[in-house]
Amino acid sequence: MIILKVIGFALLGIGLFLLATYVVMRLWNWLVPSLFNGPRLRFVQALGLFVLARLLFGFGGGFGHHGHYGYGRPYWHHGWRQHNERLDNGRHSEHRLKPNTPTPVPDQE
Repeated sequence: MIILKVIGFALLGIGLFLLATYVVMRLWNWLVPSLFNGPRLRFVQALGLFVLARLLFGFGGGFGHHGHYGYGRPYWHHGWRQHNERLDNGRHSEHRLKPNTPTPVPDQE
């Protein structure tokens, strides 16, 4: 029973990948030749383009916490004050965020 589920999910994944490749091919062949006078793609070329785009721009990451700073929120959502409070214990005071104030320029004679 478990083997059938694994095979089913594998076939579903392959089918979704091939469907996404077909969508890339159709979109390319619909837009690029008319807008930019570019070439039309065959399915194998669209497959290569899709794989290349996934390698260059990432695989999406799904619904996990990839690239987040805890509890699913982006790092900038927590604000500087919370970051400073976490580092206020003295061990990491050199990494404490400081306000953006100009440094005084020494008098040059």
